[in-house]
Amino acid sequence: MPDYFAPLADRLRITEATDAVAGLRRAQRGATHALGAHFTLSREAALISMPTGTGKTAVLMLAPFLLRANRALVITPSRMVRDQIAEEFASLDSLKSLGVLPADIALPSVQSVESRIIQDEAWSELEQYDVVVTTPMGSSPALEGIPRPPQGLFDLLLVDEAHHSPARTWTALIEAFPASRQILFTATPFRRDRRQLPGKFVYEFPLREAMNDGVFGTIEFVGCAPEEGVSNDIVIARRAQAVYRADRDEGLNHRLMVRTDSRTRATELRDIYEANTDLRLAIIHGQHTLRHVRRAVSQLREGTLDGII
Repeated sequence: MPDYFAPLADRLRITEATDAVAGLRRAQRGATHALGAHFTLSREAALISMPTGTGKTAVLMLAPFLLRANRALVITPSRMVRDQIAEEFASLDSLKSLGVLPADIALPSVQSVESRIIQDEAWSELEQYDVVVTTPMGSSPALEGIPRPPQGLFDLLLVDEAHHSPARTWTALIEAFPASRQILFTATPFRRDRRQLPGKFVYEFPLREAMNDGVFGTIEFVGCAPEEGVSNDIVIARRAQAVYRADRDEGLNHRLMVRTDSRTRATELRDIYEANTDLRLAIIHGQHTLRHVRRAVSQLREGTLDGII
């Protein structure tokens, strides 16, 4: 039986970042203290809302130390996020760089569930790990052929991008561990379909506060006038190129992000940009491997890509 987090919990340092010293940002400290306070009195699932860029993954990773977990299950929406978080846990590099954990700390045993669990024995084999990272598509008992896990297998559930949690596959996996402490993390606390997220809001860091902390730069709206006989997609693509080129001419080391809602639409937009601009763009979506994403990020840094879709 794993006994990793509890003996090392006292080495956790909730330090404040300053210009001279590494540490946690304001949002991270607030979320961490809120979690600690919540679970002193309650077993209800805790819901944490932090805008993208404020460091919720670090809070997710320090939570097993904070709560002295026996074994943690991390639920992610895609294999790309799954692999990223598994790698982060296996090295603890981000928590070390923040000064939250010492550089010489022993590392946890981590397993990423890469194949669908189809036998009870596959669940039992996970008992040897301190952290298991999975997706609902790989382990949700709502899917045919996936057996229900032993209820006591994990005493801590960490749900990343929890705005997905009302979905049937997510709900079934979360509810398979009714005795576990559960923490749900999201940057998007409100769904368009108005379905409520499970759990109790214990901490919400407002977007305006993230802007005050300098997490985001100044945002300037740039409008596009419709052109007769030209699709709006083409108008936007050409305008995006013009703004991007102007920024680059001013010496700004910017890149372009084109955001859409499906892989099919991403391919359509890539074709539009290729046909109507000379921008070099790569597609990234949730089914891509972490290796693919890292290659694209490297190309963005090197300047061989202008942006991503």
